[in-house]
Amino acid sequence: MTAGGKAVSPAARWTLFLLFLTNMLSVGDRTLLGVVTEPVRHDLALSDTQMSLANGLLFVLFNLVGGLLIARLVDRGNRMRILALGVAGWSISTAATGLAHGFLGLSLARIGVGIGEATAFPAAMSLIPDLFRPHVRGTAVAVFQSSTFVGIVGGTVLAGVLAAALGWRSMFFICGAAGVVLAAVLLITVREPERDTPSKDELPASWLADLAAGVRRVASAPGFVTLALAFGVAAMMTAVLGAWGPAFLQRLHGVPLDQVGIVIGPAVGIGGMAGTILSGALADRLARRSGTPSAMLRVPLFALPLSTPFVAGFVFAPTLTLTMISAAVMNVLLSCAFVPCVNYAVTRADPGDRGLASTIMLVSSGLIGGALGPFIVGVLSDHLTPDFGAEGLRLAISAMIVTPLVAAAFLLAAIRRERL
Repeated sequence: MTAGGKAVSPAARWTLFLLFLTNMLSVGDRTLLGVVTEPVRHDLALSDTQMSLANGLLFVLFNLVGGLLIARLVDRGNRMRILALGVAGWSISTAATGLAHGFLGLSLARIGVGIGEATAFPAAMSLIPDLFRPHVRGTAVAVFQSSTFVGIVGGTVLAGVLAAALGWRSMFFICGAAGVVLAAVLLITVREPERDTPSKDELPASWLADLAAGVRRVASAPGFVTLALAFGVAAMMTAVLGAWGPAFLQRLHGVPLDQVGIVIGPAVGIGGMAGTILSGALADRLARRSGTPSAMLRVPLFALPLSTPFVAGFVFAPTLTLTMISAAVMNVLLSCAFVPCVNYAVTRADPGDRGLASTIMLVSSGLIGGALGPFIVGVLSDHLTPDFGAEGLRLAISAMIVTPLVAAAFLLAAIRRERL
């Protein structure tokens, strides 16, 4: 295995391992508040809407705006130092979540987590190409991306167990301390690798103009905007499951706090990992056989509509077993959108805009899926719960059943625009 004409050293493999841990921790910390939504909401006397704002809109907004800005810093600065600073920052903010005594404190802590975690993806996507040549780069990216689902499973299980045993505040303290240790390991053991392509050491005076010009170039590609919209809408139910799934299981199925992570974590994590790996392999095969990159989009075009009955099954299944089976299959199919859509967007972009293209896709996924989806459910739940009790949350989540079909419609429009 080589990279940039040189053998991949143990140091490079160690770097990839630490990137895996970094992303795992990032995703794990992101899931913590969703697992303890119920005790936090009760202790801080917050509404479902306030919880969805703190854990959805505010977090995602600062995470994604920060990601756009940090993506350009990563292109020009010392990536390992930027990443280590980000890990330390979001870990301290994670610990600070345990100090919250109201909506303002909770929101500020989540904003800090969002900004810090904005370093993880662009730094990794910049570092991996400098460590691995193209014929093995996909494997390296797959290893990195698989950490997302390890983080989901680990975060949900650990959060539930620790919160039940020690309280939700102590859970945030412990998880935050783990991140500070990882940041120190990054600084001490990893050196900045040599870049494959030249980069400027300093930001140009027209940095914001450069960012705006790059966004315009990426967005002007045929079908890119509708592709990004499809990607964002496809992520809505996945985000709702992470933000409201634990509360749904506790309110509607009576799952205790110490078991909710164990119940929902494997269904979300293993299902998502399976869909990501399978869709990536199938998308590559379709693109090779057809000779056209857009062929990879057939995978989510088929999988998204097929997920609709399983979304409905998760919401309305009468037993916990059927609910979690539906959740697992739903996650397999919904996760089929990630690799083909992002890979296609990056493939079509100019080499100098690939990091930006992938970040814009994440912005769409975060704003539409991660922020709008949970916020809609939170608002609807607040309006419906006074009349319907616990069933109000079920009815609120049912508004998401149509989203895979809407995403598929946007995806079909993107494919047709690309062919014009």
